[in-house]
Amino acid sequence: MFAPITSADFTFSLRRTLLAGLGLLAPVAVSAQTIAAFAPTTAAAGATVIITGTNLAATTSVQLNGQKMRIVGTPTATSVSVIVPPAAATGRVRLTTSTGTVLAGPKLGVTRKSSAVSYGQQSTAFTGTTAAGSYSTPTTGDLNNNGLVELLMGQGDGTIILYEQAQANSLTLNAGVLLKNADGTTLDVGNYAKPTVADLDGNGLLELLVGEETGTVLRYEQLAATGANALLFNKTTLFTNPFGTATSAAPNGGSYARPTVADLDNNGLLDILVGGNDGTMRRYEQATPNASTTAGFTAWGQVKLANGTVIDAGDVDKPLLTDYNGDGYLDMLVGTKAGTVMLYTQSGLNGVTFNAIGNLTTDGTSAGLINLGASGTNASNVGGYAAPAVTDLDGDGLLDLFLGNGNGSIFRYEQTQSALAPSLSAPLPVQLVSFEGHATAAGNRLNWATATEKNSAAFVVEASADGKAFASVAELPAAGRSTTARSYEYLDASATAQAAPVRYYRLRQVDADGTTAYSPVVVLNRATASAPATVDAYPNPFAQTLAVALPGSAAPQAVAVSLSTLTGRPVYAATLELGTAPQALSALPELAAGVYVLRLTTASGTFTRKVTRQ
Repeated sequence: MFAPITSADFTFSLRRTLLAGLGLLAPVAVSAQTIAAFAPTTAAAGATVIITGTNLAATTSVQLNGQKMRIVGTPTATSVSVIVPPAAATGRVRLTTSTGTVLAGPKLGVTRKSSAVSYGQQSTAFTGTTAAGSYSTPTTGDLNNNGLVELLMGQGDGTIILYEQAQANSLTLNAGVLLKNADGTTLDVGNYAKPTVADLDGNGLLELLVGEETGTVLRYEQLAATGANALLFNKTTLFTNPFGTATSAAPNGGSYARPTVADLDNNGLLDILVGGNDGTMRRYEQATPNASTTAGFTAWGQVKLANGTVIDAGDVDKPLLTDYNGDGYLDMLVGTKAGTVMLYTQSGLNGVTFNAIGNLTTDGTSAGLINLGASGTNASNVGGYAAPAVTDLDGDGLLDLFLGNGNGSIFRYEQTQSALAPSLSAPLPVQLVSFEGHATAAGNRLNWATATEKNSAAFVVEASADGKAFASVAELPAAGRSTTARSYEYLDASATAQAAPVRYYRLRQVDADGTTAYSPVVVLNRATASAPATVDAYPNPFAQTLAVALPGSAAPQAVAVSLSTLTGRPVYAATLELGTAPQALSALPELAAGVYVLRLTTASGTFTRKVTRQ
């Protein structure tokens, strides 16, 4: 089945309406900056994603669920190319420009090679060194923007040491380098540095959010995005004693803070969870996009389970937000003083509460419990205080789990290959090329196409008025088995401007064995004026030049144009002002002969047409 995405905003006009309410868009003007679309809409770590829109040349930062996406090449007015981070999780793409404009795009689905939650042990002293002052807390990043993964280790003596890969996908790390302040002195938070990497203000300069012994969370921003100055930092204070001050009545208050960052509720505003010495966690959320000061965050209190119970992991919990099993929901790993790692997952789509799953294991059995306690089963005398970090260091598509601990070393575990999730290189039961829609006088017309099908049973069209509660409106039989391209269509005649001015659609694909998966969401806005009836593309077949037009459009409008192969691989993307006059696609690459899918996304919907390159 195709890779699942739980929700996305795929219509430009509706996205503008929603984000304007959140204050995420600048006022509409001739020079407005917009995200129209990106391709592909699902991708694996390391893949290139092309974001298209208008006035994007000033892009400074692109993030996915709080993780920085490395920009490839130079952004242009109509497109930005970015790399999916090694430990990325499905989430909303957020782009920031040098003018301070924040553009919240649709969700990008991140595919994984495995959905296993068992991680086999690979080492007991991965870096070959021990943290000064013991109590190692790892995190990962790419501070100097060179594409090599860095393992950063917060140390018990308050300093942070950086180990960089010797080369891409290598398990060998270069010698450690201590991070420094802007004046060249050693960066030192006092005791028990617990870092995570972020870009809160979206200016392209990464920040280290570092918890320390007294419970304060400090913010260190690098001086430059590349070169030697990428390892020099300016310091400010973000949160002071979020747990309160330790007293005789509350001896566990106010100490050993450990922050982690993601966008839990998928609203384009980053959330920071802070764990502490009392075993609970506090949640903070940006009040406005790019907030990076204490006043810019809203405190939401203690993090809870779905039933309202406060999560309490014992003493000195160290949380990490990630998509641990690749199912599109954010998970929370919590390292404990006892040396175990507890797994929680979001209680629902975009939820800010969690369900408790259990302790992590190496093999799925209680005998394989990951345990870094003094009498733990993974090693002897490691002293507890497990501190998790994840990335894919060796580039094999399987996540690596790094655990700091009381004796200062770092253990490495690697995700096992899941029998439930096919390899990314294996053929999918249904290879979905497109799922598109547009508003017509007769209703909302939905079209989708598959390149191949294997054991497919049916396609169920689901609709929603609010993008949250979906109901089935039609079921169409699938091909069962097909090795050639097939097209499907459904007209929702009940959708009219009066009855359903805005309607969300998703496609549920049902396999012969009963398993299901969902497509991205298509949003149709019937209230949008000047909806074209069709698109023109000619000549078809074409040789070197392909022109497109909207013959039914009353006035030129912004259109995201893309070309992809029948297997869904993007080969071209741009944003044009299109109307009835034909326009040649500029900078069209040299394409191999064959059939391609032309996709035009307007404010009223998306239109596709097959074109042939001679």
